[in-house]
Amino acid sequence: MLNFSQKKTIRYIESNLLKECDFITHAFCTRCGGVSDGVFANFNFSLREGDKEEMVSRNWEILASSFDLSVEQLFMAKQVHKDGICVLDDDPDSVLNTKRAPDFDAIISNRPGLAIGILTADCVPVLLADTTKRVIGVVHAGWKGTSLNIAAKAVDTFVRRFSSSTTDIIAAIGPAIGSCCYQVDDVVFEAMKEYGNRESFFSKCNEKGKWMFDLPLANRLQIRNAGVPSENISLVNVCTSCHHDAFFSHRRDRGNTGRQLSFIFLR
Repeated sequence: MLNFSQKKTIRYIESNLLKECDFITHAFCTRCGGVSDGVFANFNFSLREGDKEEMVSRNWEILASSFDLSVEQLFMAKQVHKDGICVLDDDPDSVLNTKRAPDFDAIISNRPGLAIGILTADCVPVLLADTTKRVIGVVHAGWKGTSLNIAAKAVDTFVRRFSSSTTDIIAAIGPAIGSCCYQVDDVVFEAMKEYGNRESFFSKCNEKGKWMFDLPLANRLQIRNAGVPSENISLVNVCTSCHHDAFFSHRRDRGNTGRQLSFIFLR
């Protein structure tokens, strides 16, 4: 049985590690709590797949109201399955001051009053926080981003740009497709060849050239290898493909589905 938190109509999952930080709000949202219908029922945050603009806009309003935010405080990436990282600091030329966000799959920020988020429907959502420097981050990691080591690069960005100590960083890995449902081919297996322990997150299938891929575990290991202690990393360990009533899943629904939101807010 899944353990959900709830605000008004919204059901979401929290990390116990992040809940201990009194300067942030966070949520791994489910598909429950919005107004979209059909294959997008009902808390869909993406327009790319064909949902109605008025439905998606209302979903954003419901989310903001439920967490005492304004829609203007929410900042999202244009995700492209690469390893680009957007840093939002005190630079006056920050992307926040432009009309169009560039392409990237991770955001790191020390700006109070800003909520940063990503959309997923099987890919791994990672929320990060430096408990001393008060810096937050969010990472979108599909197999391509994982092969590019994006989660570890996000940790390195904390260290380089904000002088974070890796022992002060906590990471929460949210709901994503599990190894029970994520079958991939040799292309994906070979994309991870630089990782000497890739057999720890791949298992062979009976079908030649096919593998079952534990994408959340691969990201957990990358974060740990970047210097974050194991006890500072939490794993929700919920498969989006297995839980139709709770999550959108691109693999399960053959692309005809919505996207759930994961976000973190620096108060």
